[in-house]
Amino acid sequence: MIIRKAKKEDLNDIIILAKQLWDTEKVFDSNLVDDYYGTKKGYEELLKDIKSRKSIFLVASYNEKIVGFVDGYPLKNDGVYKKNVFYLNRLSVLDKYRRFSIGTALIDEIRKFAKEKDCAYIKINAFINNIPAVSLYKKKGFNDYSTFYMMEI
Repeated sequence: MIIRKAKKEDLNDIIILAKQLWDTEKVFDSNLVDDYYGTKKGYEELLKDIKSRKSIFLVASYNEKIVGFVDGYPLKNDGVYKKNVFYLNRLSVLDKYRRFSIGTALIDEIRKFAKEKDCAYIKINAFINNIPAVSLYKKKGFNDYSTFYMMEI
């Protein structure tokens, strides 16, 4: 497996992974639109994040096939936190390549990048019922941090 920075040419493979991630999240939130990453806005968001110099966007490839990605960025230190925080935005691994430590390797690479950017913490949001994701994060040393509540009106 090779982990490297994403390139614009990787976008079609990344969209497949992003759609898979979106479909997983839709299970936990019925208010999410269908196929966000199939829209022009979703496409442009991914492309912008790949090109951004403020963030990092990595892909994992196996036998020259992109099987996972992760992206994130340092949060702007606006005086809220004492130490710098890195936000892990998205993490996705193709279903059939899960349980091969690809997610673990991608988190490890993000951690290195966050340290280089002088961040003391990594923050990620996850749906509490997304047991595979939550289990991975806890295995990697993430702790329960905050809970968001939402009420339909």
